[in-house]
Order: sequence, then C-alpha cells, then structure tokens
Amino acid sequence: MSRQAVLASLVAVIIVLLVVSGWRPFDRATWWMEVAPVLIAAPILIATYGRFPLTTLLYVLIALHAVVLIVGGAYTYARVPFGFWLQDLLSLSRNPYDKIGHFMQ
Repeated sequence: MSRQAVLASLVAVIIVLLVVSGWRPFDRATWWMEVAPVLIAAPILIATYGRFPLTTLLYVLIALHAVVLIVGGAYTYARVPFGFWLQDLLSLSRNPYDKIGHFMQ
C-alpha cells in the first residue's frame, strides 16, 4: 500500500469516527472538549503535509491518539466499553480507559 493510500485511509477513518461519535455522544460538551484537539490538529497536519511531511509511522500514531480521543469523547472516558473489558480482564477496581489516553499523550 502506498504512503498516500495509507494517509488517505487514516483521514477517512478519522472523519467517519468523528461523524459517528458526534451523532449522539453521551455528553455533548465532553465530546467537544475531547475531539477539539483532533479538529484543530488534523487540518493543520493536512495543510502542512506538502511543506513539512512527517513519517508514516508518526501519522499512524497521531491517528491512533485521535481514535482514543474520539472514542473517549463519545462515551466519556469512564464509560468506554473497551475500558470495562480491560477492567474485567485485569480485575481492576475501575475502568482504566483514561490511562490509555494518558499513555497515548
């Protein structure tokens, strides 16, 4: 797969996730706060791609971080289903999804 195809796929996935997560988030204000970095950074990264290209790996990692933010915004971090799955799997006392977000930062 070419670099441009990978980057176009990442942009498409982020746009779809933004639309789906923003359709009926658990808390609209939380959604806006969580996805604001994505809404700010994505256009900047797209606009500066020609002049200041980053590595494909970095674009993938930024996209993964965007996914964590978008999902956290849709559910709020304390209610993300993946976090409940981890909580049960690891026998934790609470949903650890916020720790995933902090790790990604």
